Amino acid sequence: MNPIWTNVRTCLRKYVCFRGRASQSEFWYWVLFVAVVAGVLFGVAAMLALIRSAAGPDTPDNPLNWLGYIIYPLMVLLGLFLLFSLLPTLATASRRLRDAGYSPWLAVIPVVFLIGACHPLLVVALSGMDGTPPEIPLPLCFAYLAVTGVICIAFAFLLTKKSIG
Repeated sequence: MNPIWTNVRTCLRKYVCFRGRASQSEFWYWVLFVAVVAGVLFGVAAMLALIRSAAGPDTPDNPLNWLGYIIYPLMVLLGLFLLFSLLPTLATASRRLRDAGYSPWLAVIPVVFLIGACHPLLVVALSGMDGTPPEIPLPLCFAYLAVTGVICIAFAFLLTKKSIG
């Protein structure tokens, strides 16, 4: 069987198993799986939103107004998938951190920043939709998202360390 699916199945079998260790391939194939599925769902929704916004304002006369009936369920599906994948991602990350010789509690740091990034992401995504200025200035949203990205990249470097045992 393909090593990607083997590792994804392992992560799903150990859905909330925070004990033990995880190899680099197990962790990174799981992250790849989550990133690809989330990226495809978000990419399709974003593409449809761009097509819909290019057609003009949101009025009943807009010929592409029906795309909203596809965009919103896609975003709900994306949110449900990310919620579903949160626990196995945390479990796999904590097992990987233990395997690399770090405290498994370090996995909480990027999660806090990623959860905190939800509101700035929504502000950026919805800015300009109805003509009102965003409640948080866009430069502050982008700065927070950049800091979150740097923290997640630094966390990823921790997980690339070879196994200690």
